[in-house]
This record gives sequence, structure tokens and C-alpha cells, in this order.
Amino acid sequence: MKVYDIEYRDVVLYVHGIYSPEEKQVLHYPDGSGYPGSPAEFDIYEIKCGDQDIIELLSSDQVKEIEIQILNSYYDHDYTC
Repeated sequence: MKVYDIEYRDVVLYVHGIYSPEEKQVLHYPDGSGYPGSPAEFDIYEIKCGDQDIIELLSSDQVKEIEIQILNSYYDHDYTC
């Protein structure tokens, strides 16, 4: 698990989570099947402001915005909310 500092709505937050890289699409395996692939993900476990965990105070949409901001800022993705 890593910790990332970000500025979200003019507040510095420390976000604890795990990054899962993108899995590329496979059009055809030898047996004729394929795999659609999956986008990169960042699973958040804790969002701290100072010494307080505030994840329960945020909506699921806000948490998703923070996940996307981390993917775009730290892992050079270009996801939108």
C-alpha cells in the first residue's frame, strides 16, 4: 500500500491505497477466445486530512474523483470523471 498526497478542492489530502495497472486487450487466444482487458484502478483504503481519516465524510462520487486524480497525476493516465 502506498500513500499519495494530493490537493483536492484546495485541501491537501493523504490517500492510502493500492494501484492495479491496466491489463491490455487480447483479441484472440489460440483457442479462439479473447480477453476484453481492464482499465487501471486505484483502490482507496484511507483518506486523511491532517491526522483524521475522512473517507466516511466523502460521497462515493468524491472518492471516485480522488481515485481518478491519483491515476492521472501519478500514473500518467487520462481518465475523466
